[in-house]
Amino acid sequence: MNKYSYLSRKLPYETYQFLKWVGAEKQHQKKGKMIIQMNGDCSDLYIVEEGMLYLIGINSFGEKSISDYYEPGDIFGTVFFSGKTANLYYVATKTDCDIQKFSYKMLTKRYDDNSVKYLNHINDLILSSIRRNNTHNDILMQRTIRNKLITYFNYISAQNNSSDIYLPLTLSDIADYISVDRSAMMREIKKMNTDGIISSKGQKITLLKTPSKT
Repeated sequence: MNKYSYLSRKLPYETYQFLKWVGAEKQHQKKGKMIIQMNGDCSDLYIVEEGMLYLIGINSFGEKSISDYYEPGDIFGTVFFSGKTANLYYVATKTDCDIQKFSYKMLTKRYDDNSVKYLNHINDLILSSIRRNNTHNDILMQRTIRNKLITYFNYISAQNNSSDIYLPLTLSDIADYISVDRSAMMREIKKMNTDGIISSKGQKITLLKTPSKT
C-alpha cells in the first residue's frame, strides 16, 4: 500500500470538466501556508487537486485543534462554513498542495446547457464534506477512546471499501482530531491489537473483525 497515494490521486474527469467550466484558477501552495480564514466574508471556493490541508480552530484560550481536513477532491470555503463562534478558524496546508480556486458568485451566475450537470456535481462534493463533518461530530460524541477510534477507523474503511486502511493523518494529529490524549490513545491502540480487533503498524491499520463499541 502506497501510504502517500491518497495525497496524489487524480480527480475524477467530471471534476476537471467542472473546474474548466467555472474558470477555476490553479494555485500551488507550499506546506504551512494559511489559505483562508473561515470566519471571513470571502466568497471563493477551493477544490483540492493534490496534497492535504487542515481546518484549524483556535479557542479563546489560544489552544489549537484540527477541526477537519481536506484531501484531493474535497471542497472548502467560507460560504458553507457555519462556525459562527468567537473561535478563529483557518485553513492551512499540511503538505505542498495544488488547489483550484473559483468564485461562488460566478458559480451562481453561470447558466448554460451544462449548468444542471455541474451544479449537481458540486453539490455531491459539498455533501461529501458534510458527511465527513457529521462523522467527526459522531466521533467527538463517543465517550471512550476506543469508541472514537472504532468510529474513525470504520469511516476510513467504508471510504476505501477495504479492511486494510492507511490513515490519512499522523497518529499525533489523529489524537488531536478525535480530541484525546495521545499517550492514552496509543495505549488503547495497543489494547485493540491485543484484543484482536486490529493489526496496526504506524498509520497502517487492518481491521480484523467488526468491532463493537464499549
